[in-house]
Amino acid sequence: MRPALKAALLFAATWIILKLLFFALDVFQGDIFVPGLLNNLLLLSAIALGLFLEKKKEGFGQGTALSDIKQGMIAGAPYTLIVSVFMFFFYSDINPDFVDNRIEERMDLIYNEMQRESYVDSLKIQNQDFKVLQKEEIYRSIKKDTESALSAKSLLVFSLLGLLVLSLTYAIFITIIFRKILLRDYYK
Repeated sequence: MRPALKAALLFAATWIILKLLFFALDVFQGDIFVPGLLNNLLLLSAIALGLFLEKKKEGFGQGTALSDIKQGMIAGAPYTLIVSVFMFFFYSDINPDFVDNRIEERMDLIYNEMQRESYVDSLKIQNQDFKVLQKEEIYRSIKKDTESALSAKSLLVFSLLGLLVLSLTYAIFITIIFRKILLRDYYK
């Protein structure tokens, strides 16, 4: 097995264990900031360690920048896939209350705002489909859109897309740091 792939599996497993530990201890359950930062840190670490191990295996002065980016993505892409699929199952099966609470919070805010006629009028102006609808129908339509936007399937798509773009960005960034700063003596 390639060293970059091993790094990806190690750091993905670490993030999954941390997420489950946070769930078991009931820590950071209403907050996505700290787990998100940990996810980014572990993705960056997987790419950096994976690329370093690949460069160590092939020789530090060998290869092109494009091959280094590719090797960084060998660590980033499996991490992205594993973490995104885990998050789908986590929010659909293990902790569906998180999504339900988010939908409920948002719909409570919308309901309170819809008590003002000026807000309903502004919704009708912004969305042509709402012009002929009653207040209750507009509320149901917004609730349906909110449920589909905050579903576990949407989370899977957005996390795959976001983490893949982040993986490519980190792979480029780490390649530049390795070539220009850390391992510059090998690339003369």
